[in-house]
Amino acid sequence: MSEQQKKRNKGKRIALIVICILLALILAAIAAAAIYIDYLYNRMEFVGQDSSTVSPEIASSIAQGEHVEIPSDNTDLVIDQEDVTFQPDDTDHEGQGDHIVNIMLVGQDAREGEGTQRSDSMILVTFNTSKQIITLTSFMRDQYVQIPGYGATKLCHAYQYGGMSLLNQTIYNHFGVEIDGNLEVNFTGFENIIDLLGGVNIELTGKEAKYLQEKGWDVHKGMNRLPGDAALMYARLRSIDTDYKRAERQRNVMMSLIEEYKNQSYVKMVSLLNEILPMVKTNMTKAEIANYALDLFPMLSSAEIQTNRIPVEGTFDPGYVRVYEGLDLWCQLNIDFEANREFLNEIFAE
Repeated sequence: MSEQQKKRNKGKRIALIVICILLALILAAIAAAAIYIDYLYNRMEFVGQDSSTVSPEIASSIAQGEHVEIPSDNTDLVIDQEDVTFQPDDTDHEGQGDHIVNIMLVGQDAREGEGTQRSDSMILVTFNTSKQIITLTSFMRDQYVQIPGYGATKLCHAYQYGGMSLLNQTIYNHFGVEIDGNLEVNFTGFENIIDLLGGVNIELTGKEAKYLQEKGWDVHKGMNRLPGDAALMYARLRSIDTDYKRAERQRNVMMSLIEEYKNQSYVKMVSLLNEILPMVKTNMTKAEIANYALDLFPMLSSAEIQTNRIPVEGTFDPGYVRVYEGLDLWCQLNIDFEANREFLNEIFAE
């Protein structure tokens, strides 16, 4: 064998060794990433496909035991329960398409140690990968709907009666929205997540600032940096105006949270995830979370963020449902579900 051939063979062996080392490093990185994803997932509470948590009889007593809600946009419209009619869509719906991922964020009306309560907030986060738009859509808690197995009551009761699966089914029946996964946090977790990010930037109106000042917070009209407990008070505030404004405040907090998180360094993002995830419940599997993280995480830094609310203005009647004499529940009534489905389909369009 000539010296030239020996040099060529030696070069091939070196190249082969380099390729093997690179492959080994890539496989090791993949294995490490898989192990870390598994570790992060195990930090969350997985609830699976939860079934009904209360019987219809108990659910009825819960609904009847509610306090009377008097919003500031008061109306004289009062309808007895038996006079309320529904036209929910119980037909099959076309899928939203591979370019749409819908994640429902549920803010539970509870603190640490309390059982499953009503959903204080329901914000659908829609990732439209085709348009590169993230849409936050509030589903109003006081919508009077038909909950499968429980009859007519407010939408917020679905979560208390049957968890994520019943809430998802109720929303699908009425609005045709396919929810790909749920994330739930209670009041304590909400406060802690905001504090981990060092607070959120919220622009307060004069009325909002005055309310928080009366509760002991040193704030002013304009932009403020709110800690977790003040942000929670702001997000739940409706006594100065309406529940519609409260839903808007909740979206404001979510938008600020997204901005705070995406402005962190990659190392800080990972560190925050490690602390945030134990405060979150989900029904998504490890594989689903891994796939969504790979597909959707890059959108956070560049996507346009939009906000909406369901039901859309002009598609319902505000008023009361008389559960029994002396108990009138404030609700959004006679909802035009078809109009709201059309509105949502615009968000889902390519």
